[in-house]
Amino acid sequence: MTKCLYITTFRLIHFLLRIGLVRRILSRISKIWTRHAMTFEIIQKLPIDGIIDGGANVGEFASLMRTSLPDADLVCVEPNPFCAQTLRRAGYKVVEAALWSEETALELSQPANDDTSCTVLHVFNKIRPSFKVLAKRLDQIPIQGSNLFIKLDLQGAEPQALEGMGNMWSRCVLIQMEVSIGINGNYELLRELLQKNDFYEYATVNHLITNGIVQESDKIWIKKDFLFKYDQYRES
Repeated sequence: MTKCLYITTFRLIHFLLRIGLVRRILSRISKIWTRHAMTFEIIQKLPIDGIIDGGANVGEFASLMRTSLPDADLVCVEPNPFCAQTLRRAGYKVVEAALWSEETALELSQPANDDTSCTVLHVFNKIRPSFKVLAKRLDQIPIQGSNLFIKLDLQGAEPQALEGMGNMWSRCVLIQMEVSIGINGNYELLRELLQKNDFYEYATVNHLITNGIVQESDKIWIKKDFLFKYDQYRES
């Protein structure tokens, strides 16, 4: 019975994947599900007591954190004023700022209709919205806890944000970041930086694939001395 159900299910999936619109919908849903399910599986039994959601947008990741780690201090960092307002209405603590290597002012551009693509790295066509925003260092974010989980989805500004970690390196045990892959990507730079700070690449929880090529991934790094305690936490 189980074997028949398995065969029927994968045949149905294969048939649906032949339909362009259905394939795109299923792909989007599966990416969201996989990313959230894997992150949830990793963190749910770890003693994480503080979370910084850098590039929180409208709270997709923050919602997962509030569900899976309800007792942890959670701070959303989001420079887009409309997204920040949405987060506040949902009851999150919000720092309305971009993350950068120093405290300064930057221009936030939205190059496409998708508001998740806001960036401080380039100024795009003025037809699209842009905002003057405050930028802060990560070590300026008010967050409680000694075992911090930091998630960064900053449309390429992750290296600059990590330059602003300062003394927060000693409190951070888990980092999730969107990285770009390829010759001009930031993945190798980020991996080297995290290795220097004793972080071990632990998991890949999502891919963005364009024309069959991986362009971006969401990766999780864990502090090496914390990794040794991981099995102990899971089994307790």
